[in-house]
Amino acid sequence: MKKFSFSLQKMYDYKKQILEAEKNSLMALRREKNGYEKRIEDLDLLNDQIREKSKEEVARGTTASKLMFYSMQMDGIKREQTQLRYQINLMDMKIEKQRRKVVALSQDVSGLEKLRDSQREEYNHMAAKENEAAIEEFLSFKLTAE
Repeated sequence: MKKFSFSLQKMYDYKKQILEAEKNSLMALRREKNGYEKRIEDLDLLNDQIREKSKEEVARGTTASKLMFYSMQMDGIKREQTQLRYQINLMDMKIEKQRRKVVALSQDVSGLEKLRDSQREEYNHMAAKENEAAIEEFLSFKLTAE
């Protein structure tokens, strides 16, 4: 009997390759979102440092222009954080869309794997029957030869 070969192997390989590429794309989107979140955290720390510096300056006595400078820095930080939160929301939408694509491709690949497994099982069953028939033929030939 000839060796087992899955008739849709090329399609399976192609879909598996596409699935891996889409998974990598999903991971890249998640990394980008994590970068935005990390930047927000960094800006929070910077804002706290500026606020503390401003309080120290007020306690020591400072000029209005220095206080205005600190205020403008904190406003800039808030604006950047707002823009980053907007980017995070966009990334969440992209991630969800990509996640759905990955799930659909995973289901396709899984379906092809099940089909391959069932074809292999059928092949193994047929091979076992063929071997059984060959053994019976050999035994019957052996008995008739004696």
